[in-house]
Amino acid sequence: MISNSLPVGWKFFENSSSHEAARIVVGWHPSATMTIYQSTPQAVTCGIVLLSKNINLTVTFVYAYNQVEDRLQLWNDLATLNATTPVANYPWAVLGDFNQILRAEHHSDHLSLNVDVTGMDDFNLAIQEVDLFEAQSKGLPYTWWNNQDNNPVSKRIDHALINQHWATKFHDSFSEFFEPLESDHAPCLMHVPSLQTRVVKPFKFFHHIMDHPDYLDAVKNAWNCDQIQGTNKFKLARSLKLLKPVLKNLNKTHFSGITQRVKEQAAKVSDLHRQLLSQPSAATAMLEHAERAKWNVLIKAEEKFYRQKSRIISLGHQRQSSLTLKSTLGTSLEARTCQYPHALFSNCIIF
Repeated sequence: MISNSLPVGWKFFENSSSHEAARIVVGWHPSATMTIYQSTPQAVTCGIVLLSKNINLTVTFVYAYNQVEDRLQLWNDLATLNATTPVANYPWAVLGDFNQILRAEHHSDHLSLNVDVTGMDDFNLAIQEVDLFEAQSKGLPYTWWNNQDNNPVSKRIDHALINQHWATKFHDSFSEFFEPLESDHAPCLMHVPSLQTRVVKPFKFFHHIMDHPDYLDAVKNAWNCDQIQGTNKFKLARSLKLLKPVLKNLNKTHFSGITQRVKEQAAKVSDLHRQLLSQPSAATAMLEHAERAKWNVLIKAEEKFYRQKSRIISLGHQRQSSLTLKSTLGTSLEARTCQYPHALFSNCIIF
């Protein structure tokens, strides 16, 4: 059973028919909406909608026949699909086992004259007619080998093709071919990095940056309310937004990795102490005072950083405890609710 091979909750489609067993099985996560546009023995074309990312695209999964003559029907099907449906106007990818090299370089013996290029022209003309081209590829150069010890031959007969709409919308996408392992074909994974949700860390004001001598100047230079047009509320919000990267940079430049900075500065001070206790000099004494001052600033900053961090964690625990207590009290009080006024007397104590 195909369903037993898929993760729980996943859905699938197989292109089986009354006269032929399934050659292509497409499985998908339930968060995706899948519509089967066309199913033939050599290809399954799906419309894929990712509502959470507002993405709509089309993918055709291919498993071509072995014989050149039989693959002609696949090329005709792709041409018909491109001409009679809207797929050409949207991002479209065609992936799978085409059983055909696209160029002589896709054969491991391409430097010799023994490369069989039969069917290669048909393949190239077919993808040119539907405006498809190879996606940027990484990983293995070949995707299949003949499994012969005496005369091993490798070919790239699996391909990931895209149209211009796909390349424009997903400009950073690329295909990657991995080791076959249990199969005789290299599996292909299409990467679309631009679809990944970037987690934006919320701005956090660290108290220790106020101790830095450049803090006040940095705030003054970034605070330009008079040059911002709009209401006072908008000016304030805009000024705060402009101030955030300045404070982030100040913290990153002078206090990032605060614990390591404290250790390194302590080592500098210790080294100067050794010099003063070995061969004291006025220059070394002045340098020791300067480095000690920096060390004290870092120690104070480290102390404030961990105090602030522990307070946030503590507040988080307190908030969770408050919610739990509120939930418990709410349940308890609900159980003791009196529906009628005269029922109050049964819950009263008379002195």
